[in-house]
Amino acid sequence: MSKNKKKKKYVRPLTRWVYFTKTLYHDPAATMEFTYEKVIYLKSEELQQKEQDNKRINTLLLLALFLMFGLAAKFQNAWFVLAFFVVVVIGQALRLMNLPKDVLSHLTDTGRRKR
Repeated sequence: MSKNKKKKKYVRPLTRWVYFTKTLYHDPAATMEFTYEKVIYLKSEELQQKEQDNKRINTLLLLALFLMFGLAAKFQNAWFVLAFFVVVVIGQALRLMNLPKDVLSHLTDTGRRKR
């Protein structure tokens, strides 16, 4: 007799790093919901406030980008670009460290699922 065993699909746990990378290229503060592994969660007020703070950091990094392009073009010096890279790494590290260590404690399952 052979038994049909269904393989369990591996589910990554939601960590601060996973949340950070999933919300890296859009504005997470624009919505009160967060979708992970087809589950729709509601964000807590504290997480929404932290996302607003992160939005400010992203705005400052964008302004630094424009400044870097302007200075690099005017002075034709690669050191401005290198300095900007350092600023971006520090800014993104601040964004990551600003998020709570246990993101799941700031999310409430709505019971809705994405297809």
